Amino acid sequence: MTASGGRYAFVGRRLLQTVPLLLAVTLLVFLITKVSPGNPARTILGPKATDEQVAQLSHQLGYDRSVLGQYFSFLGRLLHGDLGTSARTGDSVGSVIGTHLAPTVWLVAATLLLTVVAAVPLAWTAATHRDGWLDHLLRTSSIVVLYLPTFWVGLVLIRFVALPTGWFPVSGFGETTADHLRSVVLPAVSLALALAPVVARSLRTSMVDVLESDYVMAARATGVSGWRLFRWCILRNSMSPAVSLLAVQVGFLLFGVVVLEVTFDIHGLGSELVTASVGKDLLVTQGITLVFAIAVVAVNLVADLLLVAIDPRVTAS
Repeated sequence: MTASGGRYAFVGRRLLQTVPLLLAVTLLVFLITKVSPGNPARTILGPKATDEQVAQLSHQLGYDRSVLGQYFSFLGRLLHGDLGTSARTGDSVGSVIGTHLAPTVWLVAATLLLTVVAAVPLAWTAATHRDGWLDHLLRTSSIVVLYLPTFWVGLVLIRFVALPTGWFPVSGFGETTADHLRSVVLPAVSLALALAPVVARSLRTSMVDVLESDYVMAARATGVSGWRLFRWCILRNSMSPAVSLLAVQVGFLLFGVVVLEVTFDIHGLGSELVTASVGKDLLVTQGITLVFAIAVVAVNLVADLLLVAIDPRVTAS
């Protein structure tokens, strides 16, 4: 099989593997309402609802059917884009998610960008100063930041950066693009401080191995140096483990988004998830959890496809 054929086969396999994984995700999210105490219909309608209203909604949502029947009913509604109605606002869950999606996307994108921008130079510096004080500093800091709560880092940045300078808002998402950029800087920095050293440590280990490889020595012998050597020989061949690690860290990233949206009062999916959970808005909780779970699956799929583009040898595994 040719190299391109191997890539297409790998991509096809990964796409097919995603289908049962997504079904498993929908099943787990569906079970949220099953493990919650009380009647979900009663929770949705509130304590003032009559028994007849509860029975009607239970029948409408299929809660009076078997668990398997309820799951297939949920799956059918999901395929039609129907996630139900918010018990608090009366709006559709889809519209609630759409209203709060943008701040979360901005925050996640800013965090990933800052993580990569910080991790690459840190890893390169540590790799080229192997076993030096900079290298030891990176390895030590990657351990230390694991014990720093992201909300505490966010509060420190508010106290010592946002309040004294006034450069960044301490809450809200703003109205304009400039406001959005300013509002996500500090929470993104809080998350990137936790992610970047871990990713940099993985990237540093790969770079050390690549720097000692025969093909890098051969490239240097033929006169390749500087940015060309770094970009085409070193960085590209070092990225695979770091990309895999960053994909694995998406769960931590989304948890951090939930915490920091509450800390900075950014009304994204994370803060809405907390609000819905506290208010026992089961369908909104279920819908946002489903979005986060699908996002984790999608990011890991994209990471695998990116690995194929970076390193064709991945298709052989």
